[in-house]
Amino acid sequence: MTSNSSPKTFILDTNVIPLDSFARPCTPSTRRALRTRHAGQSTHMKSFLPDNSPLRAFVPFCLALLILATASPASQILRYREQTGDDSFTFSWRADWERDSVTVIQNQGDEIFSSVNTTEGTTLSWRFIKQPDTDVRTERKGDRIHFSGRFAGKTIDRTEAIDPRPWYQPLSFCLQRMVAREQSSADFWTIRPDTLEVLAMQAKNAGSAQIPSINGGAERTEKVVIQLDGLMSAIWQAEYWFRSSDNLFLQYRGTHGPPGTDETRIRLVTH
Repeated sequence: MTSNSSPKTFILDTNVIPLDSFARPCTPSTRRALRTRHAGQSTHMKSFLPDNSPLRAFVPFCLALLILATASPASQILRYREQTGDDSFTFSWRADWERDSVTVIQNQGDEIFSSVNTTEGTTLSWRFIKQPDTDVRTERKGDRIHFSGRFAGKTIDRTEAIDPRPWYQPLSFCLQRMVAREQSSADFWTIRPDTLEVLAMQAKNAGSAQIPSINGGAERTEKVVIQLDGLMSAIWQAEYWFRSSDNLFLQYRGTHGPPGTDETRIRLVTH
């Protein structure tokens, strides 16, 4: 959706994820140690092969592949379908886990959303690209969010004051982390992509619910309801569903417009 704890991983915003089966990536120090160790192993392995053995040439290559495999971040790519009325499209959602951060990328046709977040789901920076005239970069600095770049063909360079509440972008990832740590509610900031308005919002875990599975049958989920903060909370709300077994983001439902606007739904297609 446009906006809009040890890792488990996963990918959307429409924008959530962490699956316990994903291993943590190597740290820089671990990678250096692996390179040193593999270099020693390469020399040691070669010593057991005759000088004229053709296998000697493959030892460094095989070890290089091993190093690349151990150094790659844990990641997962999922596909979701968004539908509003008769209009629908499919988009990809990806989360790449590093030691201390998670980069979430949503590719939605001519729009690309990417954010860097802590492993707990707090956003540090966000970028929105829409060709040919939008490339917005945002970064949190204390209790301020700085905007720079171009938006709808106009240059922007401004700062919005916020408060210590966390910044969540995308909600599909950040709310998933909230569910994973069994947090019942959260107050947070988020940016509306189509206007760049900074909004104060709240999320509440509404408990367990059964929804249809993509493979037939039913899925047990945790339902999260989001609303605008304060007196505006009665005006609008949207709902997210996360699979109870692994916190995978499965479904979104909300209305993105005035009364009478068709409801928007986002559903997992493949994983």
